[in-house]
Amino acid sequence: QQQQQQQQSAQAANGQCGAYDFPLPSNVSTPVAEKVSPNTTLMAAAASKELPLELNSALYTLDKLQFEATTAITKLLSFVTPNWRQREKLEPVLMDVKLTAVRLRTALHDLSEFGEGALGNATRSEDRNLALKLRPHVRALRDADKLVHDTTETLDAQGWAVEQLLRSEEKYKTISKPPDSLDQLIACAQTLTEDVRQTISFIHGNASLLFKRSLSDSATEDAAVESAKGASSTQQDQPNRGSSEWVEDYDYVSFESKDAAAKKNSALREAIPANLKKNFDTVIKAAETTVMAASNVPTTVAANNSVKKQELTVKDKKLVCYYAVQISTHMGNLQQAIDSFLETVEKNQPPKFFIAYGKFVVVSAHNLVTIGDIVHRNVSKPELKEKILRCTDALSEALKTCVQKSKKAAAQFPSVTAVQEMVDSVVDISHLAADLKVAMLQAVQLSL
Repeated sequence: QQQQQQQQSAQAANGQCGAYDFPLPSNVSTPVAEKVSPNTTLMAAAASKELPLELNSALYTLDKLQFEATTAITKLLSFVTPNWRQREKLEPVLMDVKLTAVRLRTALHDLSEFGEGALGNATRSEDRNLALKLRPHVRALRDADKLVHDTTETLDAQGWAVEQLLRSEEKYKTISKPPDSLDQLIACAQTLTEDVRQTISFIHGNASLLFKRSLSDSATEDAAVESAKGASSTQQDQPNRGSSEWVEDYDYVSFESKDAAAKKNSALREAIPANLKKNFDTVIKAAETTVMAASNVPTTVAANNSVKKQELTVKDKKLVCYYAVQISTHMGNLQQAIDSFLETVEKNQPPKFFIAYGKFVVVSAHNLVTIGDIVHRNVSKPELKEKILRCTDALSEALKTCVQKSKKAAAQFPSVTAVQEMVDSVVDISHLAADLKVAMLQAVQLSL
C-alpha cells in the first residue's frame, strides 16, 4: 500500500492524476468565449450605480444580506474570550477564525455594494435629502469593508501563523505595542453591528422611496413562496439531507427557512484541522480582479440578438449588468477554492485537509446561488427567468451532494471510490457554476 501511495505521489508530481480521475487545477479554468467581450460587459455594468430591484425583492435581498453579515460578525466575536490568543485557545480554532473572516469579508462587501446601489437610487429620488442622509451610512460600510479587506490580506501574507498571532494579555498590558491586524479586525467587527443596523434600518424605513413598487410584485412573491415550498418539501423527503455545519454556510440561500441553518454536525467539525499548511492561505484570499469569461456560448444567441435585444426591459438590462459583475467576483473565489481542493486530493492528503478545502468550496459557491436566486426572482423575461432558476437549482443541489460525498469520503478514507465520488461532486459544482455564469453573460450580451 505504501508503494502504491508513493507511485501515486510520483504520478502527481509528473502531472498525472494517479488513482483519482480528475482534471488538474489548470484545466478547470473556464476558457474565454470569442462571442463575449469582458471589458465591454464590465464597463457597461459598472457605469450604473442604480440598484434595479423592485420593492419587495429589494427588502427580501436586504434581509438576506443582513442575516449573513450579522451571522459572520457574531461568529467572529464568539472567539474573543479572556486570554483567547494564548496557544491552547487560539490554535484549535484558528482555521475557523480564518473561514469566518472570509465570510465576513464577502458579506460586508456584498452589503456595501447593495448600499451603494441604494445610494444610486437615492440620487434619482425626488427627495434630494435622501441621498445626503444615506451617504454617511454607506461610507461607514465602505470604510469597514476596506479595513476588513486590508487586515485579512495582511493576515494572509503572514500565513496566519500561530506564533505571530499568540499574545499574552499580561505582557500585552505592560508593553506598549500597537494592535496587530487581528486586533484591528476584531475591533472593526465590534463596531460593525451598529453600522449594519443603522444602514439596514434607514434603507428599510425609506424603501418605498428607494425602490419602485411593481404590479408584478405580488405575483413574483407568490411564485417565490411556491418555489420555496416545493424545494423545502423535496428536501424534507430526504431523511439525511446533510444537517451539518456545512449546510449552515449555504442553507440560507437554498429556498429554505433560516431556522434550518442552525443545524450542526459536531463530528464533522472535529474533523477540521486546527492548523492547516500555508497553502490554505492562498485559498482564503478573495479574487480582487477576475476576468469575465464564458465557455461554449451558443452561436444561436448571437444570431438571434437582433430579435432578442428588444425583449429585455430596461429594468432587466440594469439587473443583469449589475449582478454580472458580482457573479464574476464570486466565480473567481470559487475557482481558486476548487483549484486548491483538487491539488490537495492529488497529493493524497488525509480527510482533515480535503474536508477543510471542500468546506471553502461550499462557502464560495453559495454566493453564486444567492445571485441566481435574486436574479430569477426579479427578471421579467420568462425565458431568462426559467434559465437562471434552472441553473441555480442545479448548483444548489450540487452543493448538497458535495457535502454528502465529502462526509462519505472522510468516513471511508482511504477508499478510492469514495474519494473519486467526492472529487466528481466538486467538479460538478465547477461546471454548474460556469453554466450559471454563462447564462448571466448571455443576458448581458442581450442588454448591449
